[in-house]
Amino acid sequence: MRRAVAIFAFASLSAALSMSFLIAPSGGTRAAADATGLFVLPPNDGYGVADCIANGDECGAVVAQSWCASHGFSRADRFGRDADGNLSIACGR
Repeated sequence: MRRAVAIFAFASLSAALSMSFLIAPSGGTRAAADATGLFVLPPNDGYGVADCIANGDECGAVVAQSWCASHGFSRADRFGRDADGNLSIACGR
């Protein structure tokens, strides 16, 4: 009886794995690679990030790059004040 249950379980598992390869999409992840993120920063975050970003100081590029890297992005595309006057960092992959 145990052998029959083991054979049935193995066959079921094999069928499920085979189906997962047939159903899985084969397309690329182009949309994920082109993904961007826009972060709006509070002006009083307590870390002094706003001072560097708002004034366009040289430290702003370093802060923006570090911010994007800490959120899983590879680069900072732009940073500074947006049209509404909010501090923002746009990150890309």
